[in-house]
Amino acid sequence: MLSYRCPVVFHAFHGALESGVGLGPPPARARTAPENTGAARMPVQASTIARPCVDPRADPLDSGAPPCCRLRPSMRPTARIKRPARLSSATLVLAAALLPACAKIEARDHIRDGNKLYNAGKFAEAIGAYDRAEETEPDGGTHELFWNRACAAEAQVLRMKDPSEREARRGFADRALKDFQTWFDRLEQKSKEDEEQLANHRLALLKADERCDDLLTYWDGKHRENPKDERLYIKIAAQYDECGKNDKYLEWLAKRTTDFPESVQAWHTLATVRFMPLMPDPEKNLGYNESISPSDRVKLANDIIQLLDRVTQIDPKFADAYRWRSMAYTQRQLARVVVPDPETPEERLEPILAREDTMLAWKQQKAVCDLEERAECPEKITAETPPCCPKPPLSPEDQAKDAELRRQIEDEIKAAASAPQGDKRGKKRGK
Repeated sequence: MLSYRCPVVFHAFHGALESGVGLGPPPARARTAPENTGAARMPVQASTIARPCVDPRADPLDSGAPPCCRLRPSMRPTARIKRPARLSSATLVLAAALLPACAKIEARDHIRDGNKLYNAGKFAEAIGAYDRAEETEPDGGTHELFWNRACAAEAQVLRMKDPSEREARRGFADRALKDFQTWFDRLEQKSKEDEEQLANHRLALLKADERCDDLLTYWDGKHRENPKDERLYIKIAAQYDECGKNDKYLEWLAKRTTDFPESVQAWHTLATVRFMPLMPDPEKNLGYNESISPSDRVKLANDIIQLLDRVTQIDPKFADAYRWRSMAYTQRQLARVVVPDPETPEERLEPILAREDTMLAWKQQKAVCDLEERAECPEKITAETPPCCPKPPLSPEDQAKDAELRRQIEDEIKAAASAPQGDKRGKKRGK
């Protein structure tokens, strides 16, 4: 059955009815067929749907948001044409020859319907409209069709956050990946920008669909292409973290410090990440993580302090390093095991080391105060007191006294360690 929504076919009928023979051109006032102005290659205004995104041409290393998906416009709407009264057999033959053009216009009607549904946030329904466009014109679908349907499928993927939707989300992701590739393959002229858009949308889909293996393969390939790009170390490490592979995550953070030894951010990032296990549970109302033994907390704090020492060696004015190192010293102080009545030299040494850690933590705060030119806090602090630097927890006399006691106890420990084995066995037997 012929479709009278198609103005090209109507023009054939109109010419035949006017002249009685052949195909005649339509009158100027009745012309409804759109002119090809090239607008189909131009992006239209971005969808009004609230969807955080970045310019599709942007470097995926610089942003974690998915690329924007701007629909490609179709042709202008076709007019609904009233059915002519009678048709000759010659007219029907000529009209039938124009059916492909009619199918093309009807397909574009479906594309426009899909665009409206997309802009209304009805992404699954938009995909259905684009499917009907492809069914109407199965062999001549425009690249705009595949782009728009890919955008709708991608938007649906980004919307599906619930774990129960994982299987359905995978289907939409597969469709979006396929349609983006088809759009690219059908472009008559492919630009560098087109290649970047294809790659960025593919990356966004792999990420949204949580395809860890594919993502790791992607970033590994990028790293092989650009081994000197430090940003790729960050992306690869973050990807391992998102995939739940903590050992590989830490491995790549450490690898970054090895391959970029003068990178302040590399050392600082590794230090802050290593600090995370020391963070206390806020519900326990403790200043430390009780699930980690005191000895392990001391060891971890020492490692973090060494990493932050490297940061301030490279950049002495990097204030955040002093802040984190102050917290590391505080955690080490809280890990010291102080007993009420110490008996052994080691037990007597612990409170001295704890006070020393407190003083070292303050020195890091003082370094920040000096960098930010903050004055020392007054004796009485009120709500109106501007940011200031706290006073030291120990006086110079107290520090000197602790230093002497520490020297004596450490000498005692060394003497006991260097005593002959026989004396040690004799003392043990005497007990």
